[in-house]
Amino acid sequence: MAKSFEFQEWMALARTAPDDFERQRKELIQAFLDESNDEQRQLGMRLQREIDHEIRRAGNPQQALVAISKMMWSQLDFLCEELEALSHSMRELDRVASAGAARLALALQPAAPLNTPRGA
Repeated sequence: MAKSFEFQEWMALARTAPDDFERQRKELIQAFLDESNDEQRQLGMRLQREIDHEIRRAGNPQQALVAISKMMWSQLDFLCEELEALSHSMRELDRVASAGAARLALALQPAAPLNTPRGA
């Protein structure tokens, strides 16, 4: 896979040779997916199909960018919601664990000696 991405070169290629641009874009994406593990590859292929669908559906590159940007923001919103839920769960776990640790510490304290009368 290419070591760097030269935006100006890709932009020039897209303007002067759109078919070559598209072919190289697909090759670069495929090379990236080929280097991924199975789970990441499957997720990446699914995402790329969605992106390609939005590109085909759009009337022009600007509309495609808007559609893909909406996909990205939607995913980011989802991830933020998941992070907040995880954070809430971790705070609850911490609260329960602290309460449990306090109860355990209390239960493990040595019992106070019983007051027995002298001479008994």
